[in-house]
Amino acid sequence: MSPFPRLDLSREIAETLILQGHLDLANLQGALAEIEGRITPGTKLIVDCNEMTDYDGDARAHFVTWHREHREHIKAVAILTHRPLWHMIVSAMALASGQRMKAFDTREQALEWLQTR
Repeated sequence: MSPFPRLDLSREIAETLILQGHLDLANLQGALAEIEGRITPGTKLIVDCNEMTDYDGDARAHFVTWHREHREHIKAVAILTHRPLWHMIVSAMALASGQRMKAFDTREQALEWLQTR
């Protein structure tokens, strides 16, 4: 272990959206509206779903539609989740939205992937 403190450059690599609890359409729309103002061409995005407990189908559908509509500005999306089933769902959402999107267990894995995009 290095005696030097680690510098957290994650903010410079990607914008982060944290989703918590049960995600319904209204909560998702509010979260996306908040981050939308920080998106510029080439933005990389981390969506942290580790504190999410569940989501509604209409929220998932809106998430896919939103990413389809914003994919020309968002270069890649890393989704953080420890749930194996959600990893498969993220793959399906990536196909449906046409967005470069992948699920990861850790922030470090997500940042490493985003740095290569």
